Amino acid sequence: MTYLFSFLFPFLVMMLFLWEISRLLGLRFKGITPTLGLAAASALAVATPVCGLPLGRWLISLNANFSIPLFAIVLSRITGNIFYRPLLDKRAVDTCAVFFLISGAVLYPMALGIGPFDPYGAGWRFSWLFAGVLVLTIGLLIRKNRFGMVLVFAILAYDLNVLESSNFWDYIIDPLGVVWAALRLAWPRSFGPITPKENNRGMR
Repeated sequence: MTYLFSFLFPFLVMMLFLWEISRLLGLRFKGITPTLGLAAASALAVATPVCGLPLGRWLISLNANFSIPLFAIVLSRITGNIFYRPLLDKRAVDTCAVFFLISGAVLYPMALGIGPFDPYGAGWRFSWLFAGVLVLTIGLLIRKNRFGMVLVFAILAYDLNVLESSNFWDYIIDPLGVVWAALRLAWPRSFGPITPKENNRGMR
């Protein structure tokens, strides 16, 4: 299951990429049939062998594991663009961006040797990391912030061992997520869902 799951993020990225290209070309995606066609083309692309390795697996050389929150962000972008119903609202997306930046500031500098200890080790066992994420998740759910559900799925994914990593950090944060978070906070309009007005621009 872990190997098959590794194709999901490349599939979502490919689907988003093809949608953006189609929009620039003036093609309209509306309804189930065009969306299924887009999904089929994306699945075919990521499964296509390149130098003996499926295209979807080449992303592993860029980033070994893509976090569950990043999955949710890309999927939300797709549903927002195609169906105008993003899975995550603005508050949840902003919360995710702040979570990525704070977590990245805690994890990556210390993991590179800056500071008295390496927090990455806390992801191998039950520790302050699990307790902190659990408290945060409960707090977000109480406040009806959709990012709380994203963290719930991250915890479930860790329990099911769906990623190739067995470290909890990799389920909740990754470098590409931190880069996206910085871009999101700097240019929020450019990294939010496409509105119906923008989606229809140039298609008539």
